[in-house]
Amino acid sequence: MSTTITAKVFKAGNSKALRLPRGLDVKAKSYEVTPTATGFMITDPKAEARRLKALQALRGSVPDFPVHTT
Repeated sequence: MSTTITAKVFKAGNSKALRLPRGLDVKAKSYEVTPTATGFMITDPKAEARRLKALQALRGSVPDFPVHTT
């Protein structure tokens, strides 16, 4: 279940910044911003790398699980 969070935009020097609510508990120092058709998506590249590493560690752990290739 997803909850909508409102973030405020403000000017910082010659740039615009996004003020994220404290409740998000942001830990990373930098994020990747990807434009989408309806706005943009923000991801933590280090968290993505940790998830990928954990997923790769599971590879082969269930021998009879079908390999899904496209």
